[in-house]
Amino acid sequence: MRETNSIILHHVIIHVLDKTMDVPLFTDYEQEITEEIHELLERHIVRSLKDDDNRIAKFISGPNIVRDNCDAMLYGEECFIESSKTIAQHLFNAMKSHGNISSCDLVVCIYSVDNIKYIALLKMDYRKSYIHDVEYIGDKFKVSIIPQEIGLPGAGQRLQKCAFIKLYEANEEYDLVVLDKQQSADQDHEVANFFVKDFLNSNILVDSKDKTKMFKNITEKWVRSQLRQDIEQATKVRETLSNNLKKEEEINIRGFVEDAMDGNEEIQNDYIDHLNSNGFQITSFEVDKPWVEKKLKKKSIKTDTGFDIKNDRDCFDDNLKFHVKRNGDGTVDIIIKNVTFFVEK
Repeated sequence: MRETNSIILHHVIIHVLDKTMDVPLFTDYEQEITEEIHELLERHIVRSLKDDDNRIAKFISGPNIVRDNCDAMLYGEECFIESSKTIAQHLFNAMKSHGNISSCDLVVCIYSVDNIKYIALLKMDYRKSYIHDVEYIGDKFKVSIIPQEIGLPGAGQRLQKCAFIKLYEANEEYDLVVLDKQQSADQDHEVANFFVKDFLNSNILVDSKDKTKMFKNITEKWVRSQLRQDIEQATKVRETLSNNLKKEEEINIRGFVEDAMDGNEEIQNDYIDHLNSNGFQITSFEVDKPWVEKKLKKKSIKTDTGFDIKNDRDCFDDNLKFHVKRNGDGTVDIIIKNVTFFVEK
C-alpha cells in the first residue's frame, strides 16, 4: 500500500472546513477529474504514501465514523457524496474543539492501485499566496499585488495531514496509513493528537520500518552527543551500524552493543539508557530492507575542519577509493584514494 508509484482516481470531492464559519461548506457535486487535477492529486497521494514520516495504524474497536463511512464508499460508490459529507463534518467538529488547528479544504478520493480501491482523506491546509489585480483608472492601468488567504498546496508542496484507508478487515495487521507531520515533529500535544485520535479514532502501530528508522536515528543522535570527542569510537559505531543494517535480517541489540563498543561497559550502559529513554525498549527487531536500501544509498560526511564529502555509500565502502586512517591521538585522516583526475567547481 505504501510502495505506490501511480494511482487511478475514480471519484473526488472537496468540502470547505473554515473555522471562522459555524458550519462546513459542503458541495453536492463531485470534482471533475481533468488531466491536471489527476496529476496534482496523484502527486500528493504518491508522495505522502512514500513519505518517511508516514505510519500504519489500526482503528480503535467500536463505532467509528471514518472507518464506517469509508467502508460504505468502498462497498457502494453511490453513497460517496453523502459519506464524504459525514466525514467532513466529523473533521470539522474535531477542528472546532481545538484552538490551534488550521482551516482547510478536505479532499476525499476513491483511488485504485492494481485494481484494489482505497480512500484518501487529504487535509489541504490553506496557504497564503499572491495574485495580481488589474484596475483601469481613467485612461491608465493600475496593477497591484493582492494576498490570497485560501491558497491550496501545489504539486511541489507537502501535505501535513492525510490518511489512506483500505477496506476494513478485523484481522488485518493494519487498517490505514497516516501521515501527520505535526505528530512526527512532536509539537503541541493538542495539535499532534487531534488528527490520529480525535478524527480517525485510531492507534499508531510500530512496524519494522519504524523500528529500523528509530534505531538508526537514535543511535546517530547518541553518537553525536556522547562520542563527539572520541572520533575513533564514533567511527566504529557508525560502521557497525551501517554493516548490521545492510547485512543482517534481524538485529539483536545486545550483540550490536558488544560489537560496536568493544566491552566498554560505561559506554554500553550509557547507550542502552539512551535507547530506553527514547522509547526504544526492545531486545531485537527485524530490519526493513527497503527502507535501508533507500536511506543508506547515499552517505555524507561533514568534518569539523570544514569539508563536506558526499557520494554513493558504495564508494565510501570501497577500500580502493576511500579510507579512514586512525592516527592514535584522537584524530583521523580521511583519504580519497587512486584519483587520476579531478575538476574544481
